[in-house]
Amino acid sequence: MSHPSGSHPSGMSYVEIGVSDAERSLDFYRGLLGLRPAEAPPEPPAPDVHWLTAEGALVKLVVRDPGAVPEGPLGGWVGDDLQRGMRHFGLKVGDVYRQAERLRSADVPFTVEPVRAVGDVNLAFFTDPDGALLEIIDGHLTYHEVTTPELADRERRLAENRSPDADPVFDHVAVTSGDLDATLAYYRDELGYPVIGRLVHDQDPRGFVIDYLQAGGAVLEVFTYTAAETVPAPDPARDRLGLRAIGLAAETGRAVDPHGVPLRRVSNGSGSASGSGAGER
Repeated sequence: MSHPSGSHPSGMSYVEIGVSDAERSLDFYRGLLGLRPAEAPPEPPAPDVHWLTAEGALVKLVVRDPGAVPEGPLGGWVGDDLQRGMRHFGLKVGDVYRQAERLRSADVPFTVEPVRAVGDVNLAFFTDPDGALLEIIDGHLTYHEVTTPELADRERRLAENRSPDADPVFDHVAVTSGDLDATLAYYRDELGYPVIGRLVHDQDPRGFVIDYLQAGGAVLEVFTYTAAETVPAPDPARDRLGLRAIGLAAETGRAVDPHGVPLRRVSNGSGSASGSGAGER
């Protein structure tokens, strides 16, 4: 079942990111990346929580408890995509190279410089002030396998109409799974997120494959490896910096997904950025 308008009632509502300094992180996400304060967050106000909109979904910044016992800078998260769980948060932009120059002028550290990548898109990876991994991407993916043609075609049309000067919009959250069947059984079969398509990185000796699921106005990228063993996700109970959880406008049925991602239930049924043109990937 597809939802080409990006309006799936149980879609991805937000990504939760732990930060150490609210002012510094708001300067980064609002001042540098151009995200805006959310007008109607899906949860009641709470101390040290800041909501931003990026069109297709929201970003929830949570100031980490300063009294929490540190367990490494990102609470067990490591920069190796063989680790299961959340890997990065992605924003669609009008021009990756232009955005990268702006970030570089602000001394933002890049982990992957702008490059033409598998799928015929431009992308780059960088980190926020606390080390959370972010991606910017432009264009539209040329999938090796297309499962839902109308969703792939919609991506193409939106990309062709996006100005090089367009503000960033919420594009995706990437996760690594150790069991694709279990992941699809939950997100596709139980929550109803249709598979858009697949990319196969045939030059990667680990057997790297990405499946793309439409989760409301955003996309869930599922990484699997056919020739390498994955390792467990960080402890979901840690009050950590960096990528922490996904908020879903659905009865999730569980607190952690099949690959170790903490899930937050959005109680008021708001599955997207209110008043923000959700779904315009």
